[in-house]
Amino acid sequence: MKRLKKLLSLVLLSSLASVGAVASGDAAEKTPQSVQVTIRTILAGNKSDDFDPKLKDMEAQLKPLKYRSYRSLKDDGQSVPWQGTRSFEIPGGRSLTVAPQEFQNNRIALKVRLTEGEKPVLDTTVRITNKGNFILGGPPHEGGTLVLSISAAAQ
Repeated sequence: MKRLKKLLSLVLLSSLASVGAVASGDAAEKTPQSVQVTIRTILAGNKSDDFDPKLKDMEAQLKPLKYRSYRSLKDDGQSVPWQGTRSFEIPGGRSLTVAPQEFQNNRIALKVRLTEGEKPVLDTTVRITNKGNFILGGPPHEGGTLVLSISAAAQ
């Protein structure tokens, strides 16, 4: 019986040590120096069937939006310090502020706030696979709709 208790204690201790090692591995994952954020601003519409060749790498992601045309308006990339913020100018007097919040399980949580002048249009947190992107359908612009592709890569 004593032997069984001793064995159970050893198993429990080694289990706790394994959990501690995994937890410390997660902690190391949560501390990138910065996040490279790229915002691609796209004008989607239904006036033509034109598809901008610059967007070829995103064609599969854009198709479900059901617009007939897509035109790249602007690409803007910035390195954002961990827990810092950066603003990106969006056509039509809009601004997109991005702040990295968390890095866990190879996913980056970004606080995203879209404003039009002083008026907040969107204020949310998105989780993106590291080196992945998120598509955000947005406000009307020049007879179409702005679509924002937000990509992030931990550095």
